[in-house]
Amino acid sequence: MDWWILELITAAVLIAVVAVLGPLIKRFGKAYAADVFRVNPRTGKSYLVLMDFAYYLIFGAFVLFVVKWERDTGWGQEVNAEQLQGSVVRVGGMLLLMGLLHGLNVLTLPVIGRIFTLNRQLDDDVAGPQAA
Repeated sequence: MDWWILELITAAVLIAVVAVLGPLIKRFGKAYAADVFRVNPRTGKSYLVLMDFAYYLIFGAFVLFVVKWERDTGWGQEVNAEQLQGSVVRVGGMLLLMGLLHGLNVLTLPVIGRIFTLNRQLDDDVAGPQAA
């Protein structure tokens, strides 16, 4: 197969990974986010929408960064082992990036939820004496 066919396949796999894993992560994370933002569900929904935008921007940029528009040095017209390894590394890099960012989000979400909750409580405490 020509080198550019593998590049098209790699780009399609990267886009499919983003399109499939993104909604899956969101679907299974909704209960976790609802638990973290139980005091203020509207803030939680807004936060999740913003994180979705960030998700698609980061991974869309990754796909654009790793697409090859011409043959690299050492690549033949036909697919060779070096090109195949490069394609596998790019897909692995995408999965690693997704896993790291997802893990970071899971670890920091309770802290962010707590900060938003405390912020809301402070706003209520400040508004409380003025309303009375």
